[in-house]
Amino acid sequence: MRLLIVMAAIIACQAQSPAFEAASVKVNPTGLGRIRRDPGRLDITGMTLKGMMRYAYDVRDVQISGGPVWLDTEYWNIDATAGREISDAERKKMLQSLLTERFRMTIRREMKELPVYALEVAKNGSKLKPGTEGAPERVMLNVKSGLVIMIGESVTLPKLAEILFGEVKRIVVDRTGSEGNFDFKLEWAPDPANLPSINGAKMEPSSDGPSLFTAVQEQLGLKLESTKAPVETLVIERAGKAAEN
Repeated sequence: MRLLIVMAAIIACQAQSPAFEAASVKVNPTGLGRIRRDPGRLDITGMTLKGMMRYAYDVRDVQISGGPVWLDTEYWNIDATAGREISDAERKKMLQSLLTERFRMTIRREMKELPVYALEVAKNGSKLKPGTEGAPERVMLNVKSGLVIMIGESVTLPKLAEILFGEVKRIVVDRTGSEGNFDFKLEWAPDPANLPSINGAKMEPSSDGPSLFTAVQEQLGLKLESTKAPVETLVIERAGKAAEN
């Protein structure tokens, strides 16, 4: 009787896990690192298992540990269809199920204390403007005269914290306590390593522009404080190379 209950629980769990209608997995010897998301499908070209996990679970490299030696050195293509229009959240859940099945992967979630930046309201208060009600969330980035210009429309602060990771290379935790969507404009002189190349030559950052940390405080009325915080991480207990199909 107990065995039947356990089997029924497993079957129920599997039934609740969203899955693609059809999916193929193939080795990619070169790597490209591209994700194409159409309404009812997912097309991944030349991504490592770690890279696919980053997308599927919304995590950073620092949040993934364990796994095989080829975790971030061997590349894969995935072409999957859902058979219906799906949201990006559903697509990520389906990819989680696919990775678990095809790579025979088991993971556990574990909280670890990691270095982070806390996004907080600065001493003189926030300068963010409320976004237009019902407007879609949109972030536009441009590089002009050695400055990075970020324009946000109806952006949540957790989303802003996620975007800032790309510049500070450390997880940013929203501790502003501010809910809702906001409009803002942020201009800063970036780290030279983060500037794009034009015809093979690196652009030079503006010598007159503020650092990102100064810009966040002066232009947004927020601040980035270096600290440590518990962060959820993924520990790969087992994974094997997927059979091509």
